[in-house]
Amino acid sequence: MNKITKASLALAVIFIIILLAIFVQSLADEKREYVTDPVIAHIPLEAHLRFSFDPDDPASMNMEYTLTPSVDVKTDISEGIVLPEEIVFVEGDIPTGQITLSKNKKYKYNTKIKAVDTGIWTIYATPGVYAIVNVFEGEVSSVIGQEVFDATEPVTMYRLREEISNEQRDVLMNITKNWLREYGMQEYKKEEFNCTIISSHVSRIHDIDIKCYGCEMLGYSNSKLYDKYYFVIEEDQHTNKTKIRNVYRWAYQTPAGYHLKPVCEDITMKSGGNGDLKG
Repeated sequence: MNKITKASLALAVIFIIILLAIFVQSLADEKREYVTDPVIAHIPLEAHLRFSFDPDDPASMNMEYTLTPSVDVKTDISEGIVLPEEIVFVEGDIPTGQITLSKNKKYKYNTKIKAVDTGIWTIYATPGVYAIVNVFEGEVSSVIGQEVFDATEPVTMYRLREEISNEQRDVLMNITKNWLREYGMQEYKKEEFNCTIISSHVSRIHDIDIKCYGCEMLGYSNSKLYDKYYFVIEEDQHTNKTKIRNVYRWAYQTPAGYHLKPVCEDITMKSGGNGDLKG
């Protein structure tokens, strides 16, 4: 066998080895990310609220609502801000209806709101963001904000910061299971459930004590990931109630087949369907 033939055979063997290595690695990657191991969730939307006072009307404020998705998310932005009855929208540019927000793109919306009654009121913004508005004698005297620690980190990172008790985990598990039953989802062959505190109370001065939890549930059919949910759950320790604020779903198995990278969808039921439990 001449040198050219030997060299050709050696190159062919090397080429086959490389192809086999690539094939085996692709199988390992698919198994690691999509089939057997948990896909560690990030909060799909990072939200911020910013306020400025209106010099012409002391009862009004300008509010900037910013959303930055970490994945493509289908959501209705107009339902993302929940105002108390004592604060009303005056004007703004927030779109209505479900639209898709693109991954890593920043979306800013400007609104004007007005307080119509004296008191201490809470504004909620999707997901896990609060603002405490203090209105005294017809004027907005102060605004105190609370936001998620860091929406770019996986939920498991926060276990180093503060772990929840087994009792509290069971409460959160029950409320998510109740929500899934109301939503009509199937029973899974295997489930994995993890929670962590993503934000806590704003100020005890106002007698408002709210913790916000991020809970990830993975539902498996046999060995394949079927659905992934991310729940944002509010625990009001002042009223002793716990309820779901937001639910995000990644549907891996659909009538169209299995999806390696499904689009996240905000499926929160805003019309009283989120339920609540005694803490």
